[in-house]
This record gives sequence, C-alpha cells and structure tokens, in this order.
Amino acid sequence: MKISVKQYAQALYELTLKKSESEVNIVVEKFVEELAKNNNIKLASKIVDKFQEIYNKNNGIIVAQVTSASSLDKDYLDKIEKYLIDRYDAKQIVLTNKTDVTIKGGIILRVGDELIDASIINQLNNLKESLTA
Repeated sequence: MKISVKQYAQALYELTLKKSESEVNIVVEKFVEELAKNNNIKLASKIVDKFQEIYNKNNGIIVAQVTSASSLDKDYLDKIEKYLIDRYDAKQIVLTNKTDVTIKGGIILRVGDELIDASIINQLNNLKESLTA
C-alpha cells in the first residue's frame, strides 16, 4: 500500500506531539530511516511542508503574506495582524510583507488559498469593468 505525503506528515505530527526536543530528534531520525527503507526519501520536502501545515492548523498559527507598493511600517503590519487574529481566531500570525510597485497602492492579502485584493490597480480594473458593462 502506498502511503501519501499527507499520511506521512500526519503520522510524523502525531509521533512528535507532546515530546521533548531530544525525543523529537529520535522520532525524526527513525522517521527518515523509514522513508529511506521505503524508497520515499524524495518525498521529504513535501512531507515537511505538509507537516508545517498540519502543525500550524492544530496550533492556531496563520501564515499570511501582504503585498504592497512599498514596505509597510510596523504599526500598519500590527493592524493587519490584529485583523487576521480576529478574522481567523488565530493564536499567532506569521506575516511577511512583499513589495510590488505594479499594484500602485493599497494591499493584497493572501492567507492560504484566500486572497483579499484591495490594491488600487484591482479597484481601477473593477471600475473599468463596471463602466464598460
């Protein structure tokens, strides 16, 4: 039976749950040995990514990216974090700020598969569509 990336990641998460750092190191070492034994070592990076998703979900951690025309100051980033904590009932936010001058202004907020586009360029495109419809 073939084991999926998600199944491997879920198993690793459950095996490391409530373990000390030294215990986690042992679990991970044995886990990697098992991957190698099953010729699945090539899946390691995908398993790590899926493990991170599972860990974040189970621990109330939201990973988000805000794109803006220029770097945002700390106060503005703090407001975005507060908004995300309230919206997703999160315990912690991991927020990165990417700059993209083509959006002209405003922000684009990405959380997982969700996208909130409050950029000037998007607003102008929406206005153009509504005027030509």
